[in-house]
Amino acid sequence: MKKITYIFLIILFSTISFSQKTNYSFTKLDKIIQVDSQIFNDIESYINEGNIAGISKYFGAQTYFSLSNGINGYYSSNQAFYVLEDFFKLYKVTSFRFNHIKTDKNNSYATGKYSYDNKGKRSNAQVYISLKKIGNNWNITQLTIN
Repeated sequence: MKKITYIFLIILFSTISFSQKTNYSFTKLDKIIQVDSQIFNDIESYINEGNIAGISKYFGAQTYFSLSNGINGYYSSNQAFYVLEDFFKLYKVTSFRFNHIKTDKNNSYATGKYSYDNKGKRSNAQVYISLKKIGNNWNITQLTIN
């Protein structure tokens, strides 16, 4: 009888310990997901405002652009600022909204609808933005507007 009680207690404590570790992991993952979801919320606001300085704080050493004005390639954070500034001057945002956000521990992305005015003509474009966690920072690795 003592053996059965002893085995039962070991199983019980193991289950409790595993449960606590598992809940901790989910809590930590939830915080990571909240952080990059907040970054996407910030980026969405910055695009709506045409705030290139706000967006550029998420540029890493190299950001890939594919834009509807023919710009394609990798740019340094400084170059990326001016490329995006020129794009926003030509394609003035009238509204922007992410319609899908996928968050992960180290890589996340979002897609959305970019409505703009270009020379008096209103149009829409699809946006894709990917983020990568580098150290403690989330950086935009790709920005596509087509």
